[in-house]
Amino acid sequence: MSIKSYSTILVLTFGLFSCASNGVKKSHNDIRTENLNQVADDSVEMVNLNLGVGYLKRGNEGDLDNALEKFKKSINYNPKFALAHSMIAHVYDRKGLFESAEKHYKLSEKYNWGSPDIDNNYANFLCQRGSYDLAIKKYLTVIDNPLYKSPSSAYENAGVCASKANKTSLAEEYFRQALEINSKQPNSLYYLMLIQLEQKQYMKASAFLQRLEQVVQPSSEMLAAGYKIEKALNHNDLADGYLKKLQKYFPNSESYKNIQ
Repeated sequence: MSIKSYSTILVLTFGLFSCASNGVKKSHNDIRTENLNQVADDSVEMVNLNLGVGYLKRGNEGDLDNALEKFKKSINYNPKFALAHSMIAHVYDRKGLFESAEKHYKLSEKYNWGSPDIDNNYANFLCQRGSYDLAIKKYLTVIDNPLYKSPSSAYENAGVCASKANKTSLAEEYFRQALEINSKQPNSLYYLMLIQLEQKQYMKASAFLQRLEQVVQPSSEMLAAGYKIEKALNHNDLADGYLKKLQKYFPNSESYKNIQ
């Protein structure tokens, strides 16, 4: 049983809309809009960028196109505004226009004034598109930037990319580094639980699951993993408890169907 068979949680956080994954629920707030004094806060380009971000946060029908219009106005006033290019790329990514997205991500990198957030946004895109090694390299650049405020998230995302690239040992290293900074990183706990489960290190898997349960509400995947772990440890009462919760709260889930 591979990690990928379990890894249905959404780990990369690169949107301005909330999104519930199948494993761990995590808000999508990792598209950064920090200006870092590239342009004046009251400049026309910054005003338009903020209006665009406002549309993205609303999330109503048509707001994605309205946001794109504002971001394009921003670079019409300032073609070298890296943050605006990053936001345009994000919108194109959401619309499935990946070539256009990559074009603007590269422009955001070209005009970047040292913002780790712009590197982080591009790394998210690269990992999502399967360029795992380059994405990991970008995440490590982000981590090394003293201006970045969430190194644990960057380590976590690097771990996800390593996992997707079937580099389990490297993924485990990054997840553990994330937890050294923030012991409550939910996706790091989740993935480490899966790694230990795959390696039949059931006591360690149980320990990570217990820590995870203190951070997030149980999902169907977590309950199914708990059942498998406790069953393997011959803790039948605990295993039955996980199964009953899975049946009660997620009776139509794939996790429950796969156990039956």
